Amino acid sequence: MSESKRTLELLDRAYRAQAWHGPALLETLKGVTPAMAAKRALKGAHTIWELVDHVASWNAIVAARLAGGQPQVTPELNFPRTPKPTAAAWRKSIARLASSQRTFRAAVAKFPTAQLGRIRPGTKTSWNVLIHGQIQHQLYHAGQIAMLRRGMGKAIQ
Repeated sequence: MSESKRTLELLDRAYRAQAWHGPALLETLKGVTPAMAAKRALKGAHTIWELVDHVASWNAIVAARLAGGQPQVTPELNFPRTPKPTAAAWRKSIARLASSQRTFRAAVAKFPTAQLGRIRPGTKTSWNVLIHGQIQHQLYHAGQIAMLRRGMGKAIQ
Protein backbone atom coordinates (compact mmCIF):
# COMPACT_ATOMS: atom_id res chain seq x y z
CA MET A 1 0.00 0.00 0.00
CA SER A 2 1.36 3.44 -0.90
CA GLU A 3 2.08 6.07 1.73
CA SER A 4 -0.71 8.22 0.32
CA LYS A 5 -3.28 5.40 0.54
CA ARG A 6 -2.12 4.51 4.05
CA THR A 7 -2.53 8.12 5.14
CA LEU A 8 -6.02 8.34 3.60
CA GLU A 9 -7.03 5.14 5.40
CA LEU A 10 -5.75 6.57 8.69
CA LEU A 11 -7.59 9.84 8.01
CA ASP A 12 -10.85 8.00 7.30
CA ARG A 13 -10.56 5.78 10.37
CA ALA A 14 -9.83 8.74 12.63
CA TYR A 15 -12.82 10.65 11.32
CA ARG A 16 -15.47 8.00 10.57
CA ALA A 17 -14.99 4.69 12.37
CA GLN A 18 -12.68 1.83 13.19
CA ALA A 19 -9.97 3.96 14.74
CA TRP A 20 -7.52 1.72 16.58
CA HIS A 21 -7.73 3.62 19.86
CA GLY A 22 -11.52 3.76 20.20
CA PRO A 23 -14.28 6.04 18.92
CA ALA A 24 -13.51 8.15 15.86
CA LEU A 25 -14.53 11.81 15.77
CA LEU A 26 -17.95 11.20 14.18
CA GLU A 27 -18.63 8.40 16.64
CA THR A 28 -18.08 10.79 19.55
CA LEU A 29 -20.65 13.16 18.04
CA LYS A 30 -23.40 10.58 17.51
CA GLY A 31 -26.44 11.57 19.55
CA VAL A 32 -25.05 14.95 20.63
CA THR A 33 -27.89 17.46 20.89
CA PRO A 34 -27.52 21.22 20.48
CA ALA A 35 -27.90 21.62 24.26
CA MET A 36 -25.16 19.06 24.93
CA ALA A 37 -22.92 20.62 22.30
CA ALA A 38 -23.29 24.09 23.84
CA LYS A 39 -22.93 23.04 27.48
CA ARG A 40 -19.75 24.12 29.25
CA ALA A 41 -19.33 20.90 31.21
CA LEU A 42 -16.03 21.95 32.81
CA LYS A 43 -15.07 25.44 33.90
CA GLY A 44 -12.39 26.76 31.56
CA ALA A 45 -12.84 23.96 29.02
CA HIS A 46 -14.20 24.29 25.53
CA THR A 47 -17.67 23.05 24.67
CA ILE A 48 -18.28 20.23 22.21
CA TRP A 49 -19.61 22.83 19.77
CA GLU A 50 -16.46 24.93 20.06
CA LEU A 51 -14.33 21.85 19.42
CA VAL A 52 -16.35 20.84 16.35
CA ASP A 53 -15.99 24.30 14.81
CA HIS A 54 -12.30 24.39 15.75
CA VAL A 55 -11.59 21.07 14.01
CA ALA A 56 -13.54 22.23 10.96
CA SER A 57 -11.43 25.39 10.81
CA TRP A 58 -8.18 23.45 11.03
CA ASN A 59 -9.27 20.96 8.38
CA ALA A 60 -9.74 23.94 6.06
CA ILE A 61 -6.47 25.59 7.13
CA VAL A 62 -4.42 22.45 6.53
CA ALA A 63 -6.17 21.79 3.21
CA ALA A 64 -5.38 25.34 2.10
CA ARG A 65 -1.72 24.91 3.10
CA LEU A 66 -1.51 21.65 1.17
CA ALA A 67 -2.87 23.48 -1.88
CA GLY A 68 -0.17 26.16 -1.58
CA GLY A 69 -2.12 28.75 0.38
CA GLN A 70 -1.00 30.61 3.46
CA PRO A 71 -4.19 31.22 5.44
CA GLN A 72 -3.95 33.70 8.28
CA VAL A 73 -5.03 31.98 11.50
CA THR A 74 -6.95 34.53 13.54
CA PRO A 75 -8.54 33.88 16.94
CA GLU A 76 -11.95 34.01 15.24
CA LEU A 77 -10.90 31.35 12.71
CA ASN A 78 -9.19 29.18 15.33
CA PHE A 79 -12.26 29.09 17.60
CA PRO A 80 -15.26 30.58 15.79
CA ARG A 81 -17.98 32.17 17.87
CA THR A 82 -20.67 29.65 18.76
CA PRO A 83 -24.14 30.60 17.56
CA LYS A 84 -27.31 30.36 19.60
CA PRO A 85 -27.77 26.63 20.30
CA THR A 86 -30.55 25.67 17.91
CA ALA A 87 -31.00 22.44 15.99
CA ALA A 88 -30.45 24.30 12.71
CA ALA A 89 -27.23 25.91 13.91
CA TRP A 90 -25.91 22.58 15.22
CA ARG A 91 -26.70 20.89 11.88
CA LYS A 92 -24.84 23.73 10.15
CA SER A 93 -21.74 23.18 12.31
CA ILE A 94 -21.84 19.42 11.70
CA ALA A 95 -22.26 20.06 7.95
CA ARG A 96 -19.30 22.46 8.05
CA LEU A 97 -17.22 19.77 9.76
CA ALA A 98 -18.21 17.23 7.09
CA SER A 99 -17.46 19.64 4.26
CA SER A 100 -14.09 20.60 5.73
CA GLN A 101 -13.25 16.91 6.14
CA ARG A 102 -14.02 16.24 2.48
CA THR A 103 -11.84 19.22 1.52
CA PHE A 104 -8.99 18.05 3.78
CA ARG A 105 -9.23 14.49 2.44
CA ALA A 106 -9.24 15.70 -1.19
CA ALA A 107 -6.19 17.88 -0.53
CA VAL A 108 -4.34 14.93 1.02
CA ALA A 109 -5.32 12.66 -1.88
CA LYS A 110 -4.12 15.23 -4.42
CA PHE A 111 -0.85 16.06 -2.65
CA PRO A 112 2.21 14.63 -4.47
CA THR A 113 3.57 11.60 -2.60
CA ALA A 114 7.13 12.56 -3.53
CA GLN A 115 6.78 15.80 -1.56
CA LEU A 116 5.42 14.30 1.68
CA GLY A 117 8.84 14.09 3.32
CA ARG A 118 10.00 17.53 2.20
CA ILE A 119 10.22 20.40 4.67
CA ARG A 120 7.43 22.93 4.32
CA PRO A 121 8.59 26.44 3.34
CA GLY A 122 9.17 28.65 6.36
CA THR A 123 8.92 25.75 8.83
CA LYS A 124 11.06 22.97 10.27
CA THR A 125 8.49 20.25 9.63
CA SER A 126 7.52 18.15 6.63
CA TRP A 127 4.25 18.01 4.76
CA ASN A 128 3.74 14.56 6.24
CA VAL A 129 3.98 16.01 9.76
CA LEU A 130 1.35 18.61 8.84
CA ILE A 131 -1.06 15.97 7.52
CA HIS A 132 -0.53 13.51 10.34
CA GLY A 133 -0.64 16.35 12.83
CA GLN A 134 -4.15 17.29 11.70
CA ILE A 135 -5.27 13.67 11.95
CA GLN A 136 -3.83 13.52 15.48
CA HIS A 137 -5.46 16.86 16.25
CA GLN A 138 -8.86 15.43 15.32
CA LEU A 139 -8.32 12.43 17.57
CA TYR A 140 -7.15 14.62 20.45
CA HIS A 141 -10.39 16.58 20.28
CA ALA A 142 -12.44 13.40 19.81
CA GLY A 143 -11.00 12.28 23.15
CA GLN A 144 -11.95 15.60 24.73
CA ILE A 145 -15.48 15.27 23.37
CA ALA A 146 -15.74 11.74 24.79
CA MET A 147 -14.65 13.02 28.20
CA LEU A 148 -17.03 15.99 28.09
CA ARG A 149 -19.87 13.60 27.27
CA ARG A 150 -18.91 11.36 30.16
CA GLY A 151 -18.87 14.40 32.44
CA MET A 152 -22.44 15.15 31.33
CA GLY A 153 -23.52 11.59 32.04
CA LYS A 154 -23.89 10.98 28.28
CA ALA A 155 -21.03 8.56 27.62
CA ILE A 156 -20.65 7.07 24.16
CA GLN A 157 -22.52 3.79 23.87
